[in-house]
Amino acid sequence: MSAPAIPLAEPSPIEAAREAVEHTRRLLFPFRFERWLTLGFVAFLDQCGRGGVGGAWPGSPPAGGFPGTGNGIGTGDLSNLGSWFTAHLGLIIGVAVGVLVAVVILVAVMLWIGSRATFVYIEDVATGRAELSRPWADHAERANSYFAWRFGLAAALLGAFALLVALAGAAALLIARGGGAGAAFGAVALVVLVPVFLLVLLAGGLAAVALRDFVAPLQMHGRIACGAAVRLFVSLLRAHPVPFLLYLVLKIVFGVAQGIAILLAACFTLCCILLPVVTQTALQPLFFFERAWSLCLLRQMGYDLIGAGAAAERPRV
Repeated sequence: MSAPAIPLAEPSPIEAAREAVEHTRRLLFPFRFERWLTLGFVAFLDQCGRGGVGGAWPGSPPAGGFPGTGNGIGTGDLSNLGSWFTAHLGLIIGVAVGVLVAVVILVAVMLWIGSRATFVYIEDVATGRAELSRPWADHAERANSYFAWRFGLAAALLGAFALLVALAGAAALLIARGGGAGAAFGAVALVVLVPVFLLVLLAGGLAAVALRDFVAPLQMHGRIACGAAVRLFVSLLRAHPVPFLLYLVLKIVFGVAQGIAILLAACFTLCCILLPVVTQTALQPLFFFERAWSLCLLRQMGYDLIGAGAAAERPRV
């Protein structure tokens, strides 16, 4: 494992952004379609497990409602609904378990693909190459360690959300049937649960950003497991809290600007640009810059993947 260079000054996310822009301009232009297409596909895979999908959730109730709940004109009541659930409890539990297992497997597969592609995209951005199969295999061990941490984070968030939903349900039950004191306690509990939910959501988002933007590159630089890279990142965060905070704020601003750019591009292309891979290919400079930004910031801290990639690409004499 190579020792990091000693940084000469306090890291600057703004300077890192300028360096990332120059790095993007130098490596992506002049335009070559096959190169952008490969990088677009890798960027698309890198997003697996990080984006949401639209549509109805599996197991959502049909438009007509559950048996015993009426047809929309007020003929149903809670007792009939409870009787229906009691009569079909085994079926409901079986379907719920099946849906949960299917969702967990789907999430795990998406996270695994995204984890492997994260390391591929880091290498492609750092070195200027546009490859998939070789870096996919070369970084398998570190990517699998990274996947385990991402899956653990997703499981922890799911457990926290399930607990909060259960507590909210209990609070709602108290409001409905607990009388005056019970209803007041339930209302207070619901008010408290809202900021707790937001804090859990924020913590999960920050952890996900830290893993992808900094922990994975530190893994690649030091050829270490994810746990060791997490500890290294925490030490860097303690040493440079202000640059990391400024980076986070600027990245939020960039995310908003990127979303506006994608929306405008969708309007001009009749939403064709929103097709998978097409977005990442047509707007590759945005994705390339976003990936290079944290690499440039880490380089200022002495962990240089871009310089190492350039040296690897330099022809031998």
